[in-house]
Amino acid sequence: MSNLWSQLWEDAVQSEHAIVVWRLPNQPEKHLMVDATGGVKHASLDLAALPSGFIVAPFEGEPYFLSASHIHSLPVLPFDLPLVKDVPVVVDEVEKAYFKEQVRRSIEKIHLGEFQKVVLSRTAEQIFDPSFDVLEAFDRLCMAYSSAFICAVYLPAFGSTWMCATPEILVSQNKAGVFSTISLAGTHAASQVDGTQLSVQEVRWSQKEIEEQAYVSRYIIDCFKRIRLREYVENGPKTVLAGNLMHLKTEYLVDTQKYHYPGLISTMLDLLHPTSAVCGTPKEAAKSWIHSVEKHQRSLYSGYLGPVNVDQEIQLFVNLRTVRLEHGIKQMKATYFAGCGITEESIPETEWQETEMKCQTLQRVLSASL
Repeated sequence: MSNLWSQLWEDAVQSEHAIVVWRLPNQPEKHLMVDATGGVKHASLDLAALPSGFIVAPFEGEPYFLSASHIHSLPVLPFDLPLVKDVPVVVDEVEKAYFKEQVRRSIEKIHLGEFQKVVLSRTAEQIFDPSFDVLEAFDRLCMAYSSAFICAVYLPAFGSTWMCATPEILVSQNKAGVFSTISLAGTHAASQVDGTQLSVQEVRWSQKEIEEQAYVSRYIIDCFKRIRLREYVENGPKTVLAGNLMHLKTEYLVDTQKYHYPGLISTMLDLLHPTSAVCGTPKEAAKSWIHSVEKHQRSLYSGYLGPVNVDQEIQLFVNLRTVRLEHGIKQMKATYFAGCGITEESIPETEWQETEMKCQTLQRVLSASL
C-alpha cells in the first residue's frame, strides 16, 4: 500500500491534481486523499455543511476545499535511521542584520503605541536532490513529533508541496459537538545546551513570553465577547512540549449542543484567523506592519489546514513549522518559514535565535531523508 501511495503522489503532481496526506496528533494512522479538481476556492465557509474533505487556507485570501471521494488510511511505521541532531547552519549575516533591525523597529512602534504585539517571520533555504521522497519525510516527521499535526499537501494553484509539523489547533469540534480553540505562544528550547532534556516543570518563563501568550488569550476571549458567548471553559496556561520546543498553552472549550451554538466553529474561524499568535494585536495595524517589512510572501505559511467532517469531526490547525518544496528537474528547493512574537520586552538577538530553533524543527528531519 505504501508503494501505491508513492505512485498516487507522483501521479497527482504530474496530473496537476491536489493531494494531501496527514496524521492527527497522537494518532497511529495517516490518511491520504486526492482531489482531481485541484481544490475549489470558497469565499466563505459553512464548515458544518461541507462534505468530508480537507481545507487549506493561506495567511490572507480565500481557502481551498479538497473534496474526499475516498480517503486511504495506513498505520505510521517507525524508521530505523536516526534523525540528524545538528543541522549545519550557514547564517546569512545580511539577512540576520535585516531581521534584527525590523525587530528593533517593531519595538519602537510598540513604544509609540501603534500596536501592542506583532509577529514577524523570515525564511531559510536548503537544496535537496530531485529524488527527495516527500512521503518518507512525512513519516519521519510523524515519528519525531508525535503530538503535532503532520501534513504534506500539493496544490496545483501554488505549484509546490507544503509540509508542516504544527502544534497549534486553530478550531476543532468533536462528534459530541464540543468546540475548542487554544492560545499557544511563548517559545523555550526543550533541552539544555548540553542536550539534556528539560521537563515542563523546569522551564522558567520570562515576562515577555508570559505577556506574549496573554495577548493571544485575550484575543480569543474578545472574540467570545463579540458574539456574546459566556459559556466557555478555560484550561491553562500550562507548559507543553512540541517537538524540540516548549510553549505556553491555554485551551478554551464550548459545548455547542448544550448551549445551542450550531454555527460556532465557522463564526470563530472567521473571527480568529489570522490570530494574534501569527499576526499581532491589533490585527489590522500588525498586518499592515508585516506587509511593510517582510520581504517574502507568506502564502500558506501561518494560514490554516486540516480535515473537515471526517469521522464527524472538524480539526483545523495553524500552518506552522512549515516548509515549501518546489519541484525541479535538477533539484528541489526547500524554503522554511519561521516567526516570532515581538512585544516591548523583545530582544532582537533572542528573537532571531527563536526563528532558528523553529526552522530546525523541520530541517533536522528533512535532512535525514537525503
